[in-house]
Amino acid sequence: MAKREISLLSKGLFNKSFMDSKVTTKSVTKKELVLGHLVGPLGLVFVVNTIAALVEKFFTQQTGAMYGVNNVAMIQQMGGTYEIIMTVAKILAVGMGLLNSWLISKTHTRHGRLRPWYLIFGFVTIAIGFLIFLFPGNTLGSSYWFYFFTLLICYHTIGSSYFYLFRDSIVSLVTRDPSEKTRLAFVRKLSWTLISGIIIGMIINSVVLPMWLEHDINGYAVLMIGLSVVAIPLLLMEYFYTKERVIDDVALENGLENENKIPLRSQIKALLTNKYFVILFVLMTIGGIVDNFKGGNVQYFYIKYLLGGNENWGMFSIYQIITGTPVGIGAIIAYPIAKKVGIKNMTVAGYALVLVGSIMGILAPANVPIAMVAGLFRNIGMIPNSYIFITLLFFAYDSIEYKSGFRLEGLLGIAILFALQTAIYAPFAGGYESAILKLGFVDVEGVLPAAGVTSFMTLAFYLFDIILAAAYLILLPLVDVEKKMPMINQELQRRKKDAVIASGGTWIEPEEQERMEKEAAELEREENRIADLKAHCTHKHLDFDTENAKYIASQEEKRRKQEAKAEKKKLRKA
Repeated sequence: MAKREISLLSKGLFNKSFMDSKVTTKSVTKKELVLGHLVGPLGLVFVVNTIAALVEKFFTQQTGAMYGVNNVAMIQQMGGTYEIIMTVAKILAVGMGLLNSWLISKTHTRHGRLRPWYLIFGFVTIAIGFLIFLFPGNTLGSSYWFYFFTLLICYHTIGSSYFYLFRDSIVSLVTRDPSEKTRLAFVRKLSWTLISGIIIGMIINSVVLPMWLEHDINGYAVLMIGLSVVAIPLLLMEYFYTKERVIDDVALENGLENENKIPLRSQIKALLTNKYFVILFVLMTIGGIVDNFKGGNVQYFYIKYLLGGNENWGMFSIYQIITGTPVGIGAIIAYPIAKKVGIKNMTVAGYALVLVGSIMGILAPANVPIAMVAGLFRNIGMIPNSYIFITLLFFAYDSIEYKSGFRLEGLLGIAILFALQTAIYAPFAGGYESAILKLGFVDVEGVLPAAGVTSFMTLAFYLFDIILAAAYLILLPLVDVEKKMPMINQELQRRKKDAVIASGGTWIEPEEQERMEKEAAELEREENRIADLKAHCTHKHLDFDTENAKYIASQEEKRRKQEAKAEKKKLRKA
């Protein structure tokens, strides 16, 4: 008896036409760029990043609220318990990552490989965000920890595993064009880093946390419930205004039923024999170890206890404004500089600054002026990592397809490697909070930590970044995939052309296709404008021909001014 093929999401809701992407063009439009990749992602970004930023602070604060300064032994015990829970969460996340990729590999829909599951897991993540900070204090007694730790594990497995998989894969499936990939990665990083960073970093961590949540533990729940409600329409916007064009192409070449049927051994071989993927994977693993150990409390406690934030709450805002300004500047300069000097070169230069700043900071951690300069250097240096570095990984996926013919994002081979990566993170997860609690730190207002605790806070803030920067400076120069992208993209386009012709279709060159799409879009806009103007004239009892002539004259005047301005600019250059 033949084994029945598993085909997930091929029927039911995700087989309905109303679930189709609103994006229909072959190239990425401004509307898709803004709604699908800049504004839409903010829904889950706010939920996931705010939990990540606050959950450890909430935990230490909740521990202090339950046990107080007179039960330090219990607080130290909770430090060990948290370390165990976080290790368990990371181990379970390994299994969740494998499950995610199994689900994707068995998914056959008209809507792509990743987006349907992103919508499903997105609503689960929003529900977790809604619930995770409820019932603080002594409301539930000691049984509270079962509630909190269960939701914490759900967040690190169901709530964030698929979110990160989608975030790190979707751009490479939207388009094959290297310049569009770079622009998309930049725009999504704007959403992740700048907009989210300003709201979470500058508003929540520098204002809301020290001035509200530090004094009112119930505020955590109020904040997260509000963000969870806002996230729902934004998640739907992101789903409907993204499109997996590369999967459409692969389905055309191999057939929809075969686009993800790649033997596991072939997947692993294609990944591990690509030097670009291997180097970037190693660097991302080191960065993940640092992020998992440091968590969301490192900078907050550093400012509070090393730079005097406990006595001057304004120090949080001052530090964020002085050192965080480059994040905003980076949104303007990262993309154009990367186009001129290259993503790799810009990232290497950035990590050189991170190394210098971290060494300065660790040598004089309590000196406020030096700490400010060190933070400024570190944040300037992180601009490439914040906005454009991930594009190199997308190029590596193109390189893998060029060499092997496989498009592997979301499939089991990558999942196994990233599961291994998550397993490596497990011993480091929650390490910072566990360590300071074991050292006797009590997170209760007015209680200062011992010298040993503040020394550890300094090491955690600077030393790990020194190691990370050194790794990037040694390994990243070996990644020269950018130089090969024109040749890679040309070959991938040739294969697509052959597939179209072989299937009996008519091949249209991408440039011609884009021109036709622009003409069609302009024609549609003009038809819509005329229809709107006719309706307006009917309602206001105006003459259509007269009003239309006014509009045409105004557009002609704008065109002449633009041409005159361009001519003046040309003459100045001459």
